[in-house]
Amino acid sequence: MILDRLSRAFREQNWFAVALEFVIVIAGVVIGFQITEWRGEQADRESERTYLTRLHQDMVQSTCDLQFDAYATHNWHTRARRTLDAFLTNNPEAIDDTGFELIASTRVRTSSLNRATLNELVNGGQMNLISDDRLRARIASADAHFSSLDELINVLIGAQDSFVRDVQNRLRPVPGEVYGITYDFEALAADDTFLNALGHALRITHVNVLWLENMAETADRLRITVAEEIGADTGPLDCDMPELTE
Repeated sequence: MILDRLSRAFREQNWFAVALEFVIVIAGVVIGFQITEWRGEQADRESERTYLTRLHQDMVQSTCDLQFDAYATHNWHTRARRTLDAFLTNNPEAIDDTGFELIASTRVRTSSLNRATLNELVNGGQMNLISDDRLRARIASADAHFSSLDELINVLIGAQDSFVRDVQNRLRPVPGEVYGITYDFEALAADDTFLNALGHALRITHVNVLWLENMAETADRLRITVAEEIGADTGPLDCDMPELTE
């Protein structure tokens, strides 16, 4: 239809009509581009909201999980530390554990961080959806910090491996109990290899507690940052700490 009008205008040498038709065509193209761009922007903002909501949920769960891991590791570490002190002072009456603490003290707890949404944003190339430059920078900074902490935990695991056997090989299971542990107090109190290995293991689990607390704090700071952006609660989390079991 437009071509017909243009052809007729050219034949009639109606230059005003020709110019008007061109203006209409160009305006239609511009408006079409603007509508397409607007729809794309709306889709990006919806995707951004979805990613930020998911990231917030991930950090809420991760913070609580990491806080519990830090609490549990600190609990086992403290009880095993008392047992080591009893060995070093040759005071069997100071023992108040079941022996399982000595197994737990050689564990290095790795990350309970839920990185699913972070990985999609950072490694999946979706960071451009985050419209706020400062928020984008904070997400990238948190991801980089998590990665650096991942490198540290691998060092701790490698260091702990050399002490695990010297501790655990001297412990014996209690008949009929999967988790019951027994040992010869006098023999272990005189066993320098065992005592040194347990001391080194406890130094590593102490660093492990600090590592878990750092992970939890970083996850919580990211939770608060994202919560401010999406209008969620920024207050302290009320994490339900379950009972520790042996």
